[in-house]
Amino acid sequence: MKVRKQLLQKKRSNNYLMRVLGIVAEYNPLHNGHLYQINKAKQETDADAVIVALSGDYVQRGELASANKWVRAESAIKNGIDAVFEIPTYACLGNASVYASAGIELLAATGVVDVISFGSESGNLEELTEIASNMNDGRICERISELSKDGHSYPRARAIAYEEFFGSDSNEILSRPNDILAIEYIKAHSSLKNSNIVLHAVKRESSGYSAAFDNSMRFQSASGIRQAIRDEIDVSDFMPEDSLKHVESYSSSMQDKVDGNLFNLIRYALINLSAAEIDEFPSGGEGIGGRLLEIYTKCNTFEDLVIGAKSKRYTYTRISRLLMQILLGIKRRDFDNASPEYLRLLAANETGRQLIRRAKKEELNKLPLLTNINRESNILSLFAKKQLLLDIKAADTYNILAINDMYKESDRVKRPTML
Repeated sequence: MKVRKQLLQKKRSNNYLMRVLGIVAEYNPLHNGHLYQINKAKQETDADAVIVALSGDYVQRGELASANKWVRAESAIKNGIDAVFEIPTYACLGNASVYASAGIELLAATGVVDVISFGSESGNLEELTEIASNMNDGRICERISELSKDGHSYPRARAIAYEEFFGSDSNEILSRPNDILAIEYIKAHSSLKNSNIVLHAVKRESSGYSAAFDNSMRFQSASGIRQAIRDEIDVSDFMPEDSLKHVESYSSSMQDKVDGNLFNLIRYALINLSAAEIDEFPSGGEGIGGRLLEIYTKCNTFEDLVIGAKSKRYTYTRISRLLMQILLGIKRRDFDNASPEYLRLLAANETGRQLIRRAKKEELNKLPLLTNINRESNILSLFAKKQLLLDIKAADTYNILAINDMYKESDRVKRPTML
């Protein structure tokens, strides 16, 4: 109710034609739980249009997306979204803070977003905001650093440090992935300058973030759906038809080939690196480079390598992200403290195009808008070009791994889908 009141006041004061909702998403793949969040958020914020900042061909867990960014963006447009922009690759393979910051900054940079909504297990924006504020306490940061040096993973160190200074009441929230990401969204939002964007939370109604497929549940997790498809289980009741069609196109045998290609490329990359060089990647450090070089010749699959390197200090997700960073050559020195430098449109409908035209006409967008990178990359700064070249390289690598047509699916050939 508070969010709706703020938005009504904003609409009156600015004479807005549309109230625009922003969402940061992976849609890996898009499923009915996502549709619930989109519709619930639109209803509760009285939004007229929805813009999404979407992960590209790689997702935050350190994996290849279930379908490429163009396919997932088109599916989003067919299921209630009006425009989709790509989150740069460096951020998609960054930690939760890097990913959340990039998504929030992109949505704000459109110049037309009024409210940003996210799903979380608690759905309690007030409590999440309090925790986000507490997490900025300098004592917490120092304690996390101390605990990390003692061998704790970052998530565990964060939970211990928070409990020491603020009690254990919030331990459950700090152990749930969507709540953790929500806290990062809130922190990123608080760092925006001169922004009137309002935040909104939707309580997650689906099974847990990585829960196994269970057809007795109303909604399924994305990871549960992906595994069910690989196991040839019918998931048609839990996904839009077009989204299902794309992820089903990869049979188990095709997925095995993709996994094999990925593992071989990563092993080749590791052959050419020292332990010290591995530690220069964003998720490197704390001796993880030496650990990978010690075991990679003894492993037979990507999964073997990740599990073999996993420990109290190194989480599964951190290792997966590191291996993808190594594959794509994402060095800490190149992208540390980076922010998105452009708005790259992947797909839009007429409403989305109307918003984009308005942003251009009224000079609302705070970053260059890209629809044809061969022509428009000339207007970018040197650092922005470096981000874009990484996105192009990441897409080319994805196409090699997914056995796609290298030319037809190239970022230099593809254009935004207009529906």
